Parts: sequence; structure tokens; C-alpha cells
Amino acid sequence: MAGGKTHNGISEAVTWRKTGEEAVILNLETSEYYSANDTGTFIWELLSAGKQRAKVAEALAAEYGITEEQAALDTETFIEDLARLKILTQEIK
Repeated sequence: MAGGKTHNGISEAVTWRKTGEEAVILNLETSEYYSANDTGTFIWELLSAGKQRAKVAEALAAEYGITEEQAALDTETFIEDLARLKILTQEIK
């Protein structure tokens, strides 16, 4: 992250709020934000709690009844989207 510290791969400049089943995630340094649907919110809550990618994908598969391969792909895509917005870094394990 440009000039920012991270915790669990999340910039310390990031704040977020859950509204219903969705989350709005904001990087205060860049003013970039991401609006996550219920699936994205599920992933975000696990990542922000410090869960590893593999554990997030495993939980996603169990919660939504999808294959672990699809869950892993969805998790990686979510992380890549947030990395582009400098909300997450790719250092999440």
C-alpha cells in the first residue's frame, strides 16, 4: 500500500460498515470504495477477522453450497478487486 500500514493485509486507512446483508468498504487515503453484496460481505468479514484465503474459501463453499474450487476462485477474484482499490494487499495468505 502506498505509504500505508496494513493489518492482516488490510490497509489501516480502511473503514467499513455493514448495512443489511451488504458492506461498504472505504479506503480513507484514496477515497476508493467497494460495495460488497452478501457473498462479498461474507468473504470480507472472514478476511477482516484474519482468516487465511483457504479457510475463507472453505467457509464460503459450506455456506453457499458451492464447490471448493469455485469458492477459491470467488475468494481470489474478491481479493484481486479489493487489491486494485488498495483496500487489500496480495499478502493475505
